Amino acid sequence: MTDKELLYLLTIAEYGNITRAANELFISQPSLSESLSKVEQEFGTPIFHRELTGLIPTDFGKHYLETAQKILDCYQQMNLELDEYRQMRRGTLNFGIPFNLGAYLLPRILPYYCQIYPEITVHFKENNSTELDKLMLSGKLDFSIMHYETPDPAIQYEALADDPFYLVMPASFAQKYQFPDYRELSIYDLKSLSEEPFLMIASRQKLRQVIDAILSQLHIHPNVRFTTKNMETAKRLAAAGMGITFLPLSYLTLFSGIDNLACYPLDQNLQASWKLVIGYPKNRPLSRCSKEFIRILKEKMQTGQE
Repeated sequence: MTDKELLYLLTIAEYGNITRAANELFISQPSLSESLSKVEQEFGTPIFHRELTGLIPTDFGKHYLETAQKILDCYQQMNLELDEYRQMRRGTLNFGIPFNLGAYLLPRILPYYCQIYPEITVHFKENNSTELDKLMLSGKLDFSIMHYETPDPAIQYEALADDPFYLVMPASFAQKYQFPDYRELSIYDLKSLSEEPFLMIASRQKLRQVIDAILSQLHIHPNVRFTTKNMETAKRLAAAGMGITFLPLSYLTLFSGIDNLACYPLDQNLQASWKLVIGYPKNRPLSRCSKEFIRILKEKMQTGQE
């Protein structure tokens, strides 16, 4: 028997009627009747009782149908595993990632992934999270790596890591306030900086939203000296003595070092961090290529945290 014949008899059992089962299977009624007759002749016993209300499985038929379902499940699982194997041999991976996050993560992940799966074609799209969500939901991307935002009900999210924020100030400011090196700054310490100039990221960026939340909890109305769209610009202006800013830990040494800077973790009560997540459409299962990339990404993130 083939998987097709197993499906035929299971569909007859589901509908209890040859005509409706044939319509569901898109085959002719005589062909379906012939398939049923062939199986019954092979086993020498009926699979169904023919009654006015429809076809009812015999005792043997019940056993046959249960076994048929198990065989069909195994067959489908085997096909799925073979498809996944073929995908890993000749598959294509398409994902999205914001610009700075790509600079931070991709050099840590892609060389390893491409070494293990050299025949997988990898494409990544760099853009802001809003545009990446649109591309993903339209089917142009398999998934996106992003910082968590207001959740979209059409997207499934998997947490990767928390990225804590640091206060970044000129080294001269640290000497002025006599903050010790590497110590977590208390809320009281942070409030003492309220009169100093701040270097702010442009509004509507996720980074700015986190910074605004920190300042709101501190009841600080910042004296904004400069506003920039670039985290590295804010960091270098701080190193030049122009003011204070906040940056996530992952970006502190992304493009340059921390010469002339003092960087401090924040009071944990402020919950000053953003969450790094994987997002993918709820109604579209991930390919094996995507699952394997995400597995490696999680491993590398965990290793980095340790």
